[in-house]
This record gives sequence, C-alpha cells and structure tokens, in this order.
Amino acid sequence: MDAVAEAVAAKGYARTTVADVVNLAAVSRRTFYEQFPDLESCFLAAYQAGMELLLQEIRDAVRARPGTDWRDRARTSVEAYLEALAARPAAAWAFSIEAIGAGSAVLEHRADVLGRWVQQWRGLQDLARREDARVSCTLDEHLLVLVGGIEELVRDCLRGRGAEQLPDLADRVTNIAVATIGPCEP
Repeated sequence: MDAVAEAVAAKGYARTTVADVVNLAAVSRRTFYEQFPDLESCFLAAYQAGMELLLQEIRDAVRARPGTDWRDRARTSVEAYLEALAARPAAAWAFSIEAIGAGSAVLEHRADVLGRWVQQWRGLQDLARREDARVSCTLDEHLLVLVGGIEELVRDCLRGRGAEQLPDLADRVTNIAVATIGPCEP
C-alpha cells in the first residue's frame, strides 16, 4: 500500500498503473491481484489505512497532553496533523491532492473522513463550551468549512512549498480553528 501512495504521488493517479505499483512494491502482478482487484481498490485501501493512522496520531498526541485547555488541544491536534503529513510526503500528496480524482469509492471514504474530523472538532468545541460560557455552538456545516479550509491550506502548501513546510502552517491553522470554535475576542 505504501507503493501505491508513492506511485500516485510521483505520476498522478490518472497516470499510475498497476505495473508502477508492483515495481515499487517489488511484488509480482499475481501477488497484487491476489490482494486487490484493481488499482482503485489498492489506492482506496491505502487511503483508508493512511487516514486511520493519521486520525490515531492526532488522538495519541492529544491524549499525551491531558489537562490542557481547549486551545492547547486545538494546537496539539493541528501540530500532530501537520507533522504526520510532513513525515510522509508521498502519502500527503497522494491522499490530499490525488485522492480527489481517484474515483467515487475514494471520494465516499474521503467524505466519511471529513465527517469524522468534523466530529473531532465538535468534541473540542464541547470541551470549549464547558470551559468558557462565551463559546456558542457552531453548526456542523461551519466545522466542515473549517476542515475543508484546513485541507485547502495543506494542498496549497504541498503544491507551492512542499510537505516539509506543512508544520509552518500550525499557527495559521490553529488561529483559524480557535476563531471558528471559540468566542469572539475583542
């Protein structure tokens, strides 16, 4: 599955072939087809595994800092997300940029992942509301705009500056998230 992310990052989803994947994975076509019926299924499996790993790394980072306030948790979540992507440049490119053109099954799973991220931000907002009575409830569609906006900042950075620069977005993204979730500061 790592090989499909590398191949897609290097050639683009539309130009990647099963031959590209098996060459990078150093496996036979037969082995590939024993695991996956086609390239889309392989990419979907890699995308699903990559998103689960990413979400787990965010949860682990937040759990490692118990007792922090909601703003610190927002920063920790954002930093963990950006650092995890920066550590895997090929996967970051494949799953953030190429996934959009990788077929309906990938798009459906992507929508599910975005919904899960919305729920993670919803949980953080619930914590913020318990900590600060001035925090009002943000609609899920606004949280989806937050998630989509973060993704667009990531894609912009990947295209223009590269994956290694993703952690530099932490302040901007955290400020946007806090402004979306929290009370308006005078």
